[in-house]
Amino acid sequence: MIGLDVLAQQKGEVQDQEFIIRKDRVLTLPVQPRSFERIPVLPTPKSNANFNYKVEPFFLPLPPLEIKPEAATKNFPRNLEELYPGFAKLGYGNYSSPLVVLRYNLWEDGDYNIGAKVSHEGFYTGPVGGRNSAENHTHVGLDGTLFKDYFSLYGNVDYHRDEFNFYGYNPENVLLSDYVTSNNVLNAFKIKAGISNLEKMSDLNYDANLNIRLFNDSFSAVENEVGLNGKFDFWFSEYLKSEVLGNLSLTTPADTTYRDINRNYFKISPAVVYRKSGLQLRAGANIVFENDVTDNKKSDFHVFPAIDASYMLSDEFGIYAGFEGDVQRKTYYDFVTENPFLGPSDALLNTIQNYLAKAGVKGSINGEFNYEIGVAYGQFANMHFYNTNTTDTLRFNLLYDSDTRMLNYHAKVNWEYQDWYKLSGGVNYYQYNLTDLQAAFHRPEWEITLGNTFKPMSKLLIQANAHLMGGIVVLEPNAILDETKTLPVILDLQLKADYKITDRFSVFAVGNNLLNQSNQRFLNYPVRGIQGVGGLTVKF
Repeated sequence: MIGLDVLAQQKGEVQDQEFIIRKDRVLTLPVQPRSFERIPVLPTPKSNANFNYKVEPFFLPLPPLEIKPEAATKNFPRNLEELYPGFAKLGYGNYSSPLVVLRYNLWEDGDYNIGAKVSHEGFYTGPVGGRNSAENHTHVGLDGTLFKDYFSLYGNVDYHRDEFNFYGYNPENVLLSDYVTSNNVLNAFKIKAGISNLEKMSDLNYDANLNIRLFNDSFSAVENEVGLNGKFDFWFSEYLKSEVLGNLSLTTPADTTYRDINRNYFKISPAVVYRKSGLQLRAGANIVFENDVTDNKKSDFHVFPAIDASYMLSDEFGIYAGFEGDVQRKTYYDFVTENPFLGPSDALLNTIQNYLAKAGVKGSINGEFNYEIGVAYGQFANMHFYNTNTTDTLRFNLLYDSDTRMLNYHAKVNWEYQDWYKLSGGVNYYQYNLTDLQAAFHRPEWEITLGNTFKPMSKLLIQANAHLMGGIVVLEPNAILDETKTLPVILDLQLKADYKITDRFSVFAVGNNLLNQSNQRFLNYPVRGIQGVGGLTVKF
């Protein structure tokens, strides 16, 4: 037992071992050939089964999403003009002359705008006999426009009341010391409604309106008119368009010398217009039907050419010319608006413009100064003039000349220097060759207008205007040999000033006839002397 235990190897004992490491030994493997044969494509299995899918509609019972837009919290700046839809102008001056102008507009609610206006200007004393030469003017109006997607509907209602006194008498006559002049009140009620396209740059543009006018005065004059006006144009290209203008006027005048008269007037003017590279041509015609009765009339139907042409060789210089015939519509309302001291008339006639030829030059210098100088010569039938009534020298009669030749030289300029000065002026000189009358009674031989606008500071606006007129020949009333005379030159200087105190308030002052001239536009009717009005303007 004891000997075996001594010779046996104990567990965990490390015995001596020998390892041989050879660095030069090389292992080699036999070469195995590579196979390049492709794997064959197996046929795609086919199935005779049909697969049908049935799609069932599925709706969720959910309400649509409701979007509630909210205004931005930021306070954006607004134009102050939009805050003042109301306007009031109040003033007073010598000759007992109150001035009131009120205007209010609604334009922010919806797709429409509405405006209302009331104005009154009175001169309750005048240049002759105090109240004997008073006059006043009142106007009440309402207008509005409704805007649709492609067109707009517009209209207005107006009432005009103008009161004049027949003061063309001699106040130095002792027999007339207690004389009280008769006055005449002109009432005109007008209604207008029309339709017009909104996009004025479209190929087709149109504007048509219907208007009604009711007129009467304090005596026997009554004239009602129904009119229809239209304008249509179509652009074939950027340079070529056609246009048609139309006018229909039906009037029923009455006075002490005539009743139950229907004066009908219809005019249509087709034309073609071409504009390109400074060249502008317009070729058309005026086709007119009117039923006035005159001794020298050949037909109620008239066809006249209407041709205008201009060519700008450069911005600084261009030439123009034209030749046109027409029938100028004249109503009693037109005459009495021009001469408010008109008495009963024997006849109402349109003016036949057999032709009017014109030519001249025009241009612009530095984009600031614009000018035009030209001459015109025409032949007219039934051109109207005014003459004092032989039985009632306070009123005027209408006179007509059967064949009138008129030569007119004219020039006009406009100049705008920066933002503080504007100039506008015009000169006209007329020569008349008459057939039935001695002279062109109560028409000026020459006329000059001049307007100046100054803005020396942002809050101050000044206007200085001048109007000159001369060569007015009149026929002396009660003259044995039909003697004529020329009225003194009319010279009227006007000055206006407007000072802005705040955005809401401003003050104004107006002065007329500053040289205190006894100007007579119509024989024996001198105008007021120096006359001024001052007041306040308020926006609300």
